[in-house]
Amino acid sequence: MSSKRLLLIDGHSLAYRAFYALPVENFVTSSGQHTNAIYGLASMLINLINSEKPTHIAAAFDVSRKTFRSERFPEYKANRATTPDEFKSQAEFLHQLVDSFGVKSFAVEGYEADDLIATLTKKAESEGFEVFICSGDRDSFQLVSDQTTVLYPKKGVTDLARMTPEAVKEKYGLTPSQYPDFAALRGDPSDNLPSIPGVGEKTAAKWIIEYGTLEKLIKNASEIHGKAGESLRANLKSVLLNHELTHLNSKVRIDSDIEKLIWNGVKEKEILNLFDQLEIKALRERIRGLIPDAKTTQITPKKKAKKIIEISSEELSKIITSPVALDFDLVDGDLNGYSVYLESGATYLVRTNKREEWFEDPSIEKYLHNSKQFSHWHVINGVKFDTEVAAYLINAGSRSLGLKDLSQKYLDEQLPESDELFSEFNSGSVEIIWKLVPILQKELKERGMLKLFEDLELPLLNILARMERTGVAVDKSALEKEFNYFKDVVETETKAAHKSVKKEFNVNSPKQLQAILFEDLKLPKTKKNKTGFTTDAESLEWLHSQS
Repeated sequence: MSSKRLLLIDGHSLAYRAFYALPVENFVTSSGQHTNAIYGLASMLINLINSEKPTHIAAAFDVSRKTFRSERFPEYKANRATTPDEFKSQAEFLHQLVDSFGVKSFAVEGYEADDLIATLTKKAESEGFEVFICSGDRDSFQLVSDQTTVLYPKKGVTDLARMTPEAVKEKYGLTPSQYPDFAALRGDPSDNLPSIPGVGEKTAAKWIIEYGTLEKLIKNASEIHGKAGESLRANLKSVLLNHELTHLNSKVRIDSDIEKLIWNGVKEKEILNLFDQLEIKALRERIRGLIPDAKTTQITPKKKAKKIIEISSEELSKIITSPVALDFDLVDGDLNGYSVYLESGATYLVRTNKREEWFEDPSIEKYLHNSKQFSHWHVINGVKFDTEVAAYLINAGSRSLGLKDLSQKYLDEQLPESDELFSEFNSGSVEIIWKLVPILQKELKERGMLKLFEDLELPLLNILARMERTGVAVDKSALEKEFNYFKDVVETETKAAHKSVKKEFNVNSPKQLQAILFEDLKLPKTKKNKTGFTTDAESLEWLHSQS
């Protein structure tokens, strides 16, 4: 193992991964600036630096979608949707983030980030570096070697596959150098590179394994029998173009002096100012270990084992104090148990179906998440704080107010795994609730919302719960009449659709509808997506306007 370790980051690739992995509505500042891509990229950088211990780091970014590949093949990536505005608004901060991490970034007009990474990789290998590439683009697998490992995000932004030569061989049956040949046959829907009709990944891999290279396969294409062989011969032109486009250019002219990419730690002032500006609080402590001075002086405290004590309700009543974080295990509306977290720092777990008297005692202040849900089952007095309601007030546009989401956003912690005492119940949730209270309370105060929360929102919870328990009276016969009316309309229109094409099909199936509209009826093509052409309401209205 080399003492020189270069970490290469595909900036846009990882930022996009983060953008779609983390709920955009759950990461937004008080001014409305979205931060999920920034947060996710920052978190990944911290994880990668801590796990890979690089001596040198660089990041590469795309400049635009116009590259030598799009000039060669105008349809290259033309199928991709317009970049969401929520991501665009974060783009300028991504470069600031990387710079504040003390990382040099590269971007060259006409080339993709992968090409820059390929250039830096080959240069670093020649200088004896061990290279780690973190990218969500499978084309990077062609760079894998005994010196280079690709860290490929499998799911979200935390689960990374280590693609070594052995891992590529195990997954595809191919060597990394054979991967571009295989990719040329397979095509790539995400890049709008056509596949060979009737030829999937298994057949493509089988051919390359058998013939060794795409060049030899093409020379012997006449030997391939059946429909797959016919399809290969009919699509050789697109295969060769795919091969040209999927090969990474490792000779881009950039200032690629690898020794200048040495990493000396994050820039403390810049990174903390950026986090303050973007209201990213959860990563502040995690970044401390990457500050040069802090790394030598900081003493990492030993983590205390989280202790969950199973106790009887009688024993708990003797030691309970105020305030208390509280969570219930309800099964089909019936109490199966509950957990509490006390100021002493202990979590207690109670197995019982009994409603405790102290639930209704207003002198015992209680912290809950979604307390209204539990008020449907039983009146709970003394609710001093509800983390769900507080989070909603802070970001009323958010649809992700679950405890798991809030824990990740504000604490940068995963909700603990459910314990074995209850099949679904998570007794560790009460500690998360306890930790969230002062953070959310402070933010409510800073935004001038604390009085609204305490004087209006909390008192209304029991009232709303009673209203929901009582329900709303409806005219059942009138609802059934409306249902039957719309059911008849749907059946009539469905029969008319079947009659117009002289065959039955499932109107609710996008795939079948695509075949009817664009193959049988030859209607104008709508916007292309992963499964074909869109058949959403907007597209159907547009088709109707064309008739």
